[in-house]
Parts: sequence; structure tokens; C-alpha cells
Amino acid sequence: MPADKSYKFLSLSLVILTIWLPRALKLDQFVVSDEPLWLYRSANFYYALTHQDLASAYQKEHPGVTIMWAGTVGFLARYPGYRGTGLGQVESQEFEYYMKHFAKVSALDVLAAGRFFVVLGNVLALALSFLFAQRMLGTLPALIGFLLVAFDPFHLSLSRIWHPDAMLGNLMLLSLIAFLDHLHDQRLLSLLISGAAAGFACLTKSPGFVLVPIIGILALYKAWSGPRIPVGGKWLKRLWSYAFPIVVWGIAGILIFFAFWPALWIEPGRALSAIFSKVEHYAEEGHSAPVFFNGNIAEDGRLGLPYFYYYPLTYLWRSTPAVLGGLLLAAWGIIKRRRPFVQRETRLVVVGFLIMAVIFTILMTLGAKKAPRYLIPIYAPLDICAGIGWASLAYWFNERRIVSALSLILVIAVQAALSLTTFPYYFTYYNPLMGGSHKVVEVLQVGWGEGLDQAARYLNQKPNAKDLHVISWYSNGCFSYFFDGHSRFLGSDTGNEEGDKSWDRFITSDYAVIYIHQWQRNTPEKILDYLSTKTPEHSVWINGIEYARVYKVR
Repeated sequence: MPADKSYKFLSLSLVILTIWLPRALKLDQFVVSDEPLWLYRSANFYYALTHQDLASAYQKEHPGVTIMWAGTVGFLARYPGYRGTGLGQVESQEFEYYMKHFAKVSALDVLAAGRFFVVLGNVLALALSFLFAQRMLGTLPALIGFLLVAFDPFHLSLSRIWHPDAMLGNLMLLSLIAFLDHLHDQRLLSLLISGAAAGFACLTKSPGFVLVPIIGILALYKAWSGPRIPVGGKWLKRLWSYAFPIVVWGIAGILIFFAFWPALWIEPGRALSAIFSKVEHYAEEGHSAPVFFNGNIAEDGRLGLPYFYYYPLTYLWRSTPAVLGGLLLAAWGIIKRRRPFVQRETRLVVVGFLIMAVIFTILMTLGAKKAPRYLIPIYAPLDICAGIGWASLAYWFNERRIVSALSLILVIAVQAALSLTTFPYYFTYYNPLMGGSHKVVEVLQVGWGEGLDQAARYLNQKPNAKDLHVISWYSNGCFSYFFDGHSRFLGSDTGNEEGDKSWDRFITSDYAVIYIHQWQRNTPEKILDYLSTKTPEHSVWINGIEYARVYKVR
């Protein structure tokens, strides 16, 4: 094998390995609050397919189809007999009750299997993206960029759970960079891959449709920067040459969208109308519970346009010093026209990624319902731009190769250390440049279920653990999958009304597990007031943040 091909093969192998390992290990350690929802939806999806009830392949307006396909494979691998249970289409609590009392395997086992195939899908999308990046940027900039992605803590945390956000971002990245490769080299295969990835992105989550205007803008950018149509020339032929990529891209995406969502074969109108009606709903309506942000509590759950700085601020908190430093170097390289920014294809990639980052951030900002994870599609493109910036610095040190190599190794080592030291709770990372875990609780709403597993394991050590009744936040899945006893649900409105049965459920529980963003948001107020005079029997700390408190109630 020629040296150049060997270098590219080794680079690809390194990228796949570094992406896979930190995401695929210990997939059964904790659960975030949305995963039990995707678990039961995948169970319904799997049941619908195996019983030819294709209309029930519609489960959610997100629509989350790629996640449910991964879940279907997870059920086939871990619990294929679910199709013979006779349950039909179930709700979350009914599914959890069946899995806990009647199934031959635990819900956590099936969830870990589904996570495995979600990770596999994410690795595949990123590996294909790296191949295109190699063609466009060269091996060194692409390698540094994707190693930054591999060890990006926020990307890491989201791309190893059973959830659509990271899959959406990785498919959007693949679609974007494959289309940029087509604009550069006019390869039909790149165009078809881009369109197919866009179709899968839209099947994953509705913000994938943002690719449509982004691809249109890039096609117009290419047309504007290309040769002008001569007066009297064959302008229709030239116009078709500009329109052809968009038409082929759109057809490829539409074919994938319809081919992999069986619900569209039966009731296309119902599924499509649900998607687009909910987009408007999410734009206008906020969260169903209060939201804590920047020291304030939005009681109505809405973070509208007055919070226009929400995503830039959360990005700074979730990013890393290595990425932010690389972005500054990229800006310096562009201004000074340093290598590799002098190359036309590199500039095309950077422009495409920046257009995507700006448009996506603006559109997410317009919605009243906000969460840091909604912005994940811009993280990998900006990581790659940062990698190009660090490669530019390495090229500048060209005559001092040892200094150049050591600087790149140090950057990746810092990125890896910041993320891997939080394993497997990557969500607990916060940028040390912003104040890290010591300051973040004053700014962002913290926690998505991580830490409740440790609270459950603590209570499991009680001699009568199986007889205990414990009321907890995120009780369905995040806590109950790990607790041997009886789990009770603690909602944000518990105890807020006179004669409320939920208050009776709380006061008759043996223990209560209170979560970090409950005291950040002071919800439910009556219960927090009641517990304020008590000392927690146990506290769960991860990476310098107190995530959960265990109180003895009865």
C-alpha cells in the first residue's frame, strides 16, 4: 500500500477508534429522562412492524424514526420475544410495569442494546464525514478536527444515549460536507450521499429540514462565485446546471424519507401534518415546567427572544478551551491567508459550516422552548473549523516539526483529558474558562437524570431495599431502572394543592430523592420548604456538582 494511502487508512482507523471507544463503553450506567420514552416508542415501533400495523409506525412528531430503527435492532438483539407479548401499542408506564414484572430481561438491558446501535449509527455517520473531510481539507486538518469531535464532551455525552439530537447533528454534518464535496468536485455519488443523509436527518428530528435552505444558499453561493452567464449564451442550460444538484439532492432525500418510515406508506397526511404543526407549537410554547437560566427562573417555561443570548452562552459553557482556541486560530488563519485557508476547497468548507452554524442558531433562537442540546448540530462543524485552525498553526511551525507535532498532541490530549475524566458522566463537564462546575449552577439548569442512578444504588444497600417506597424526580427510568424497591413519581406540582393525593404519596414514602434542578427552580415549593429543615441522609456528587439528595421521610 502506498505511503499516502497507508496514512489515510491509519487516520480513518484512529478516528473510528477514538469516536467508538468513549461512546460504547458502560452503556448501562445511567439513564437520562427522555430515554425511557424512546424505549417504549421503539417497543411500539418494533411491535407495529412485526404485526404489519404500519400506521402505528408513527409514534412521535419529532419523528425519531432512525432512533426507533436502532431500538428495533436492539429489541431483536436482546428481547426479540417482545413481539409475542400481545401488548400492542402501550404507554410509558404500562411498558415499564410489564418490563419490571413480566419480561425475561430488564428494561435497562434493552436500553443498553439500543444505545449500542445508536452509537454504531453515529460512528458510521462521522466516519463517512471524515472521508469527505479528508478529500476537501487534507488528512491533517481533517484528523485534528475529528479528534476534537471524538473527545468533545457535549458531543460525546449526547452521541452515546438513546436520543435523536446527536444523530440529527451527525447526519446533518454528513449531508453538508458531502454536498460541499459535490460542489467542489461535481461527483454524483457525493450528491446522492448528501441527499440520503438529509433524508435520514429529517427522519431523525424535524430541525433536519433546516438543511433545505442551507443547501439552497450553498448552491447559490457556488453559482454566484462561479463563471458568469455570457450574454446570448445558453442560459437555460447553465441555469439547469445550477439547479441540477438541488433537484437530485431533494429527490434522494425524499426517497429515503418515505422508504424508511412505514407510517408514510399508509397515512402520509397524518404523519407529515403532525410534524409541521408541532414545529409551530415548539416555536410558540415553552417547557411545561419552570426553567432556570442565568440566575433567573422563567416560571412559564418560555425562553423567548429576550433570551437571544441563550445559545451563544450555553455554547461557551459546553465548549472546550481547545475548540475555542482553535476557532481563534482559524479566524487568524483566514485573515492572514495562512495555509490551508489559501486553498479554495478549505474556504468552501469553512463558509459552508459557518453558514450552517449561523442559520441553525438563529432558527433555534426564535423558538420559546430552548435547551443546550438543541444546538448540538453546530458543535461538530465548529470543532472541525477549530481543527483547521490548529492545523494552520502547525503549518506555520513547518520548519520546527517537533514543535508542530507536540502542539497538536497537546491540544488533543487536553481535549481528551477534559472529557474522559468525567467518564461515563460526560454531561457533567462544563468549560473551565467559564468557571466550570463551581459556577455553572449559578447560570445553567443542570442535570438530565445523571446521578439518580447513584442515589438508587445507595438505597439498594438498605437491608429492606425491596420493601422501600421512594419518591423521586425522573422516577420513570432514571431512578426506577436502578432501584430494587417501589418507585413513586414526584412531579413539579406535588403538594401545591390542598388535599392533593401527591402530597399524601410524598409524606407516606420512606425516602425522597431530590434532584439538582429542583432546588435551582424551587419546585415543588411545598416539598422543598418541608425538606429545608431536614438534613439529607446522603448526597450524590459528580465532578464537583451536587446532583441529588436523599432524605428520609417516614
